[in-house]
Amino acid sequence: MTLHEFHARSLASTLTLADASVRRMERLLTNGGEEGLIRYIQNTLSREECAALLHDVHSLRDTLTSLAEALALQRSALDIRRVLDAELTTLWVLFEDCRPARMKGYGQEFSREDQSRLDETVNELTTKVDAMKRRLL
Repeated sequence: MTLHEFHARSLASTLTLADASVRRMERLLTNGGEEGLIRYIQNTLSREECAALLHDVHSLRDTLTSLAEALALQRSALDIRRVLDAELTTLWVLFEDCRPARMKGYGQEFSREDQSRLDETVNELTTKVDAMKRRLL
């Protein structure tokens, strides 16, 4: 199949996201969950359910692979610096959105003490992110 460059780029982006999702599901099913700072993923599946879902995930990956081949989408390398920079940029924006001044729309203000503490912590986090970004240059 011959695709216009714009179509190929859009489909490649979609398949990249789908591949990442499939890989995450495979990790979850293989590892039986995932630990997190605030939330964790608890495995409530039986062995049989896990095995069946893992089979389905592999089938989904096979179909994605076939689609990529049918569309003649080529694998391409991403520089880890760009990937890390994108992740750090996302973190920076998330942290900035935690500032009390940006959370006024919730109709409840922070106490001065909490506001000061949260702002200090956000400053610490964004400073760490900025330092990491500089390492990538």
